[in-house]
Amino acid sequence: MKRILIFIAALVAVAVVVAVVRVATSSSTPVTESGKAGVATIQARKFPGAGTVLVTATGQPLYAAEQEANGMVHCNGACNAFWKPLTTTGTPTATVPGTVATITRPDGSMQVTYNGKLLYTFTVDQPGKVAGDDFHDAFGGQKFTWHVVRQVGAATPAPAMGSGGGSSGGFRY
Repeated sequence: MKRILIFIAALVAVAVVVAVVRVATSSSTPVTESGKAGVATIQARKFPGAGTVLVTATGQPLYAAEQEANGMVHCNGACNAFWKPLTTTGTPTATVPGTVATITRPDGSMQVTYNGKLLYTFTVDQPGKVAGDDFHDAFGGQKFTWHVVRQVGAATPAPAMGSGGGSSGGFRY
C-alpha cells in the first residue's frame, strides 16, 4: 500500500512539473490582434465596474504595468505566460483619441503602445470581465502593478463598496 501511495505521489509531481513547464514555454508567445493582416486595432468598450477601457479587435481588455515607462520592457519570459504583449506586423490603428505607436521588444517583435504605455492582454480575463486592474505580481525579481488602460478622457469608476480596492495582489509566478 505504501509503495502505491509513493508511486501515485510521484506521478502527480511529474504531472504538475509538466503542466508548469508547458504554461511557461508555450504560452509566452506575444498576442497579435488583427483587424487586417496582423495589424493591431485598438478600440474602446464599456465593462461593468471598470468603465470604458481599451480593447483589442477581439474585445480583450488592454493593460499596462506601472513599472514600464519610456519604452522599457520589463515583462519578459514567465511574465509573458500571463501578460501577453499586444504586437503588430504593421502600423497599429485606433478608433479612440490618443497616440498609438510601437516599440521594438527584446525579441524583435513590435509591441503596441498607447500614449507611451506598453499594452498587454491578461490570460485570466474572461469574456466581458476585467480581472487584471490593480493586479500585483512579480516575475524574476521584478514587481509589477497592472492597470487596465482607459481611453483619454474616460472617467475611472469608483471601487465597489467592500471590494478591498480590487487588488488580486501578492501573486508570484
